[in-house]
Amino acid sequence: MIHTKNFRIKRVNRMNNDKFILDATAGFRMIWFNKKHPNCIYLDERPECEPDIVGDFRNLEQFKDETFRLIVFDPPHIIRKPTTNADMIRRYGALQPEEWQSTLRNGFKECWRVLKRYGILLFKWNTSNLSASKVLDLFPEKPLFYQNFKRQGDRIYTTWFCFMKMPEQPADKGDKQK
Repeated sequence: MIHTKNFRIKRVNRMNNDKFILDATAGFRMIWFNKKHPNCIYLDERPECEPDIVGDFRNLEQFKDETFRLIVFDPPHIIRKPTTNADMIRRYGALQPEEWQSTLRNGFKECWRVLKRYGILLFKWNTSNLSASKVLDLFPEKPLFYQNFKRQGDRIYTTWFCFMKMPEQPADKGDKQK
């Protein structure tokens, strides 16, 4: 069931050009400078985050194919049963150990479906629990480029990947980050 805050679901289906960004995993919008950007639809499954739409990034059926020019996909990075009330899980969510692969695969697939041709998908991954290469292996598309952010020494904690939906993919899909 889809709940809306700022507009009716019918408006989402008849998307006008002013809502061309989707944050499919908005959470508390910690990465946003403007946490109420007028061109963005903020989606999250947690009502306490006060998203525009309470929904699941694995099932974006409320949106037509090729709806958005830019999608931010920053899924939970912690793989753990939500039996703990840890602050990190409350703020960022968690992936279930037995289904994290299908969750990420299906989430990427849905984001890709609603991304317009030549659109940009920004994917953020924190490598503290799982390497980026294991996650990228789940996706049928390969990023154009990435940027690592380090916290201590050479340990990589966060990586941003930039994907672009090209009408035709080159024969060589390139190397993945290890």
